[in-house]
Amino acid sequence: MNPYILSTLLIGLGLGTTITFASSHWLLAWMGLEMNTLAIIPLMAQHHHPRAVEAATKYFLTQAAAA
Repeated sequence: MNPYILSTLLIGLGLGTTITFASSHWLLAWMGLEMNTLAIIPLMAQHHHPRAVEAATKYFLTQAAAA
């Protein structure tokens, strides 16, 4: 994975976690959790092993259905 993309995903993951912890409103907490989801799914599928791709796909579908 390109180092710029990897660093962007890791920064997004940290920012989403920070927003979730520092939120005082449920909408900000939800936005932080969604940012974490969008950042963690590509990181989960980074290794092109069939189980990693399957786990990322299942996680994405579960999150999409819940949102």
